[in-house]
Parts: sequence; structure tokens; C-alpha cells
Amino acid sequence: MQERILERYPEADLRVYVVWLPVMPLDSRFEVADVMVDDRATHYWDNEQLVSDDLAAAFGSPGQLVWDAFFAFGPDAVWAERPPDPIATGAPVVERMATLETALRPYLD
Repeated sequence: MQERILERYPEADLRVYVVWLPVMPLDSRFEVADVMVDDRATHYWDNEQLVSDDLAAAFGSPGQLVWDAFFAFGPDAVWAERPPDPIATGAPVVERMATLETALRPYLD
């Protein structure tokens, strides 16, 4: 995401919400801070995996862990009682960048 989209489209009006959750034994909120550095990215640390729970309940299988995944929403999306319908999803993120870039194409230029 950082190199493939954010750096290539520095003027694109995007907002990126990065939700980090402890999954692997050594996951630390301090070690992930340098992974995505862009003024359009806001980072959240979700110790309780609440976002994962909401996404799994809305789009996957309730009770499953959602991580290393993206959910792209259009400019009018509002997260209310449940997440809005995404324009694209994918996992793992690095393997699905083409899907994300294609979905975001109308918003990149």
C-alpha cells in the first residue's frame, strides 16, 4: 500500500485507517509505527480485536480473526451499526494490491 499506491499517487484524496492488532507473539505497537508512513494514514492499535470482530461478523465468519486484510470503502461510506459495504476487500494485503489499486483507480487521479 505504501509503495504501490500512496507513494505513486501523492495527490490522491485518500484516507487510510490502519488497524493493528496483536496476533503474533512479538507484535508490538512500537514496532509497527514505521510500516506505513504517510500523512493520509491514521494508525490504531486494537488490543481487544474489536474491529476484527465487527468485520468478521459483517463480511466473513463470526468469531474468525480478520488480519492482514484490507477493506476499501467509497467516499460516502459511513460506519454506523455495522461496517458499510466495501468496494473491494482482499487478503493477504501484499498479494491483493492489484485488486485494491483497481478499486481505487477512480479516486487516484
